[in-house]
Amino acid sequence: MSLSRAHLSGAAAALLLGATLMGCSSGKDSTASISDSVTVSVQNCGQAVTVDKPIERAIAVNQPAVELMLALGLQDRMVGYAMSDDDVLPDLRSARDQVKAFDTEFPSFESVLEREPDFVYTTFNYTFTSEGIADRSRFTDLGVKTYQSPSECSGQDAEQDRPLELADMYSEITQVAQLFDVSDKGKELIDSLKSRADTATKALGADDVTLGWWYAATKTPYFAGCCGAPGIMTDAVGAKNAFDDNRQYWPEIGWESILDRDPTVLVLADLDRGGDGDSAADKIAFLESDPVASKLTAVQNKRYIILDGTTMDPSIRNIGGIEQVADGLRTLGVI
Repeated sequence: MSLSRAHLSGAAAALLLGATLMGCSSGKDSTASISDSVTVSVQNCGQAVTVDKPIERAIAVNQPAVELMLALGLQDRMVGYAMSDDDVLPDLRSARDQVKAFDTEFPSFESVLEREPDFVYTTFNYTFTSEGIADRSRFTDLGVKTYQSPSECSGQDAEQDRPLELADMYSEITQVAQLFDVSDKGKELIDSLKSRADTATKALGADDVTLGWWYAATKTPYFAGCCGAPGIMTDAVGAKNAFDDNRQYWPEIGWESILDRDPTVLVLADLDRGGDGDSAADKIAFLESDPVASKLTAVQNKRYIILDGTTMDPSIRNIGGIEQVADGLRTLGVI
């Protein structure tokens, strides 16, 4: 059941009034500091996100958004987070413990409003649908600012205009840091991530390596197309993605087609959802018993690199993924 304006809480009504007042302010240099009383505005998935005072009551939805906010040290300005499990990167756990979790990744619109947020940040476009939490406009109509990861502007299933790059992740970090008036922390985080990626891939020499990225399902598996996080990590290590000619993030690919491409190494997502072919162990068991998949060179030589499933979503975890893939290629002796 949706909330009508007549039943808004006092806090939500105050947010609506604040939005009206903010609409009267003029946009200026998007790199300026909010603390200098200059409006900060960034373009996000075709919408302008504008703030003229520090965000104080933010909610993050989906693991990549949660971890980015925590990595920027913003836990004291979070009134909630929602994600599919309660795991975050080890160095972010103490910060995570300072924020109250929702009991589901996509809580109801009403339960989100009960936290009286002034900002909602999400990774996946599903969040801003009626099936997820609510359309983005329902938040903005109440004066609640919203931001969606630019990697999801066109949605998971659409053909993408271009492949994502590390620069896109750094741009997202920069924009979120600007909106929260922590640009220095954003730059510090970006510099650290760039340094790690450069160190991991130095003199790697993976030009002749082809990677096949398997996310889930066995009958018609989801393998990475050109344009998502696997493409970012593949490019970073200097290898080739077996299905870089497909412009979807995760197209369904038949095993005969996979055998046709015969990737040098298989990168396997390890998921704990309990679905068909989700865990890495289930994937390997299938690969080594299926009459078609077992013919793959990577299977015959047991060339597997296992990554946590979340690492295959666009996020700061992609740097750790680059490190793991680079180490895996060295260990497997294919470079």
